[in-house]
Amino acid sequence: MSTQASQSPLTLLSPAKVNLFLNITGKRPDGYHELETIMVPLDFGDTITLHLRPTGTELECDNPNLPVDETNLALRAARALETKFRPGKGAQIILTKRTPLAAGLAGGSSNAATVLTGLNRLWQINAPVEELDPVAASMGSDINFFLRSRAAICRGRGERVEPIACRLSATVLLINPGFGISTKWAYQSWAESARTLTAKPPDITLLARALAADDLAGVSRLLYNSLEAPSVNKFPVLDLLKQALRDGGAAGALMSGSGATVFGLFAKRSDAETTAQRIRARFGPSMWTQACRIAT
Repeated sequence: MSTQASQSPLTLLSPAKVNLFLNITGKRPDGYHELETIMVPLDFGDTITLHLRPTGTELECDNPNLPVDETNLALRAARALETKFRPGKGAQIILTKRTPLAAGLAGGSSNAATVLTGLNRLWQINAPVEELDPVAASMGSDINFFLRSRAAICRGRGERVEPIACRLSATVLLINPGFGISTKWAYQSWAESARTLTAKPPDITLLARALAADDLAGVSRLLYNSLEAPSVNKFPVLDLLKQALRDGGAAGALMSGSGATVFGLFAKRSDAETTAQRIRARFGPSMWTQACRIAT
């Protein structure tokens, strides 16, 4: 039996993330925005299974609303890895989707990074993460973060990743209202309303210290997202959901990324799960909820 035929498939978690801090500091010449953000990976996300094939790489997904052609970042990542390293092998990529689409949880970027790291193993390329970084940076802003998949301060357009200590033991309750927010719209709306809606950000280094110290109260006081105000202005339900999280005992609540997912930080998982039930009962079945923790 050949090595390729006998090699076991890889099944990997493709984690979601939340932004605990997202400050837009300006517009770049390349059209992207200059960011300073703290992202943390979660112990919840999609699942990707990789099967070795002699030739050809294809993507399958259980969510019919997600394309499986080259517009999907996961397949683009596989093609880019093939182009760079010429492994002489193919793969079948099976994506089981659990994160909502256009949700501010970076599901697509995480899928791409998981494919890069998984195929790096499956194809026995064994390249260090530094050699994967240029491939990731060529496709999107959050993919480099997921190559390391640990708490980090990310700068530039997100591709400059500085891992930081994170000992926060809180439960993270994710709430998605059943609709997505276009990242392009979110950034355009920020640019149009930055002077009137966006509050001054706190010191990012204070938040990093609070994360390292498992200081839930400190972290909650320092949550910040430049994109939140214009999104809440257009979609008031987001503010109602944040208040419902706080009413349920969340120490802090924030919109993640470009939305529309909001999250609350809870000292007790039981309080998070009770709050999720109450939110679904109050706002209806369109509310998607998930209690999870920060992956360490």
